[in-house]
Parts: sequence; structure tokens; C-alpha cells
Amino acid sequence: MASDPDPPKPKTPRHKCPACYKQFNRKLHLIEHMKISYHSVHQPRCWVCQKHCKSFESVREHINSPLSKTNCLKIFVEQGCNLCLKVLDSPSALKEHKQMCCLVAPVPLGTKITPCIESNFTMSGSIMDEMHNGKAQKAVAMDCEMVGGGSDGSIDLCARVCLVDEAENIILHTYVQPQIPVTNYRYEVTGLTEDHLRDAIPLNEVQDKIKKILYNGESVGRMPPDGVKARLLVGHDIQHDLNCLRMKYPGFLLRDTAKYRPLMKTNLVSHSLKHLTKTYLGQVAISGSTLQF
Repeated sequence: MASDPDPPKPKTPRHKCPACYKQFNRKLHLIEHMKISYHSVHQPRCWVCQKHCKSFESVREHINSPLSKTNCLKIFVEQGCNLCLKVLDSPSALKEHKQMCCLVAPVPLGTKITPCIESNFTMSGSIMDEMHNGKAQKAVAMDCEMVGGGSDGSIDLCARVCLVDEAENIILHTYVQPQIPVTNYRYEVTGLTEDHLRDAIPLNEVQDKIKKILYNGESVGRMPPDGVKARLLVGHDIQHDLNCLRMKYPGFLLRDTAKYRPLMKTNLVSHSLKHLTKTYLGQVAISGSTLQF
């Protein structure tokens, strides 16, 4: 008499994250995942299956890669916008959408490097009036160019600073005198030479000018604890720029594109500024040797 076949083993239930659809064998692991994943409405999602992704690059991989989901890929090819990754209801709606969905690259600021003189610090009278009236724009973006100091040129020294307002107006552009001798100008990246820094402004003066902009002309000592009149400071790895400028700024007023989770890779490593510029602004980053801030 033949023995009865073994009964089928029950399937182990798997716990799925409702946002990114990642599966876990144990509910405890799912709970830990939800605590550190920070899924939110700010994360880009696939418009077909509504899966949350860490970045727009991840969404593109989800819908247009060798490992993409078949259903998502099929629907996106027929009804998806390649620019904003939105899926429309019909091909006609998609055609109408594409006429309006366009990201215009910013107008190039030019290629000529301006002389290193005090007049590089520009602040129009209207901006000054806004500061005194408490109507100044709320955010300022800052970027710095670093040259190398030390015996091997590995010490980052701030040599150039640019600040722009929300309307992309340059409100500060100046060269900075490094506090120790420069041993590597990193010309292929920065475009800077000894001539640029010969008459550069001392670091302490640059610090004062930056503080005047960030605090809307108010004395730092007179600022309220919540920094109500201070501006948001935006940048890429902005804390590194502040360290090289030997400045401090309240953390709650910093906005860092290198640490903003929806712009990071899926393993929470920052993308390069060059990658972010190309992906989200549709513009190839230009090296410092040809770019005027």
C-alpha cells in the first residue's frame, strides 16, 4: 500500500510595505523599515502602481529598465510623459499635457570671470529696502569654489562665493583670500588662478557680508531665538561650504540638496550636483573654468 503524499507546506505569510511594496518575512522587520524609510507624499511615485521611490531616477528605472514592471512599462509607453513621469488618461490628454509640460533650462550667466574687486559685492537699493521693511525673499542659495592648501593640496580653502536669491538674481559674488598659502588651485575644476585671488577680499569681511544677507541686515545678536527674520540657506553639501567659510548657521534654516531624501539614491547616498542639475533642471553642469556665477 503506497503511503500518502506529504501534505503541502503552508506558505509563510510575507508582510508588504504599503508604500514601496518591499516584502518582509517578519512583521517586526516591516515595522523597523517603516520607521526609517520616511515614506511621504514628497517622494516621487509610479503613476501606474503608486509605488514610492527614493528619487525620480528610481522611478525611471522602475518603468523603463530591463527589470521594469511589465504592466507599468506598457501603460507608461502609451500614456506617460517622459519629462515629469506623469501618466495621463488617454493619448490625446498626453499630447495636450506635453505642450505645457516643459522645463526651460536657466539662461546661461556667461563665461567671462569678473575682476576680483570690491564692486563684486552687489546689493541693489530695492533689496536693501526690502530688508529694512521685512519683505526680503525668504531663501538664498549659496555655492563656494574651493582651492587646495597644505603640503599635498588636500585642505579645502574657500576662494570664491556666490549667493543668489529666489529670482536667480546674483546678490553676492566675490573672491575670498585664503588664510593659508594655496598649493593647488585645482584649475581644471575651479577655473581659478593666482591672479583671481591677488586682490581678493579677506575672509572676515566676506563673513560679514554673508551674515548681512542671511539675517536681512539685522545684527546677529539682536535676532530672536527662532530666527524669524533670517533667510533659508539652500545649497549642496551646504555644511561643508559653511565650514570652509568658518561660519555657523541654524540647522533648521538649512536646506541641503545632498541630504534631501527624495533626491538621494535608494541606498540614501547623495547624488552629485552635476547629476541633479542634469536630471531635474535639464542642464549639463559647466565646470568652474567656464562658468560665471
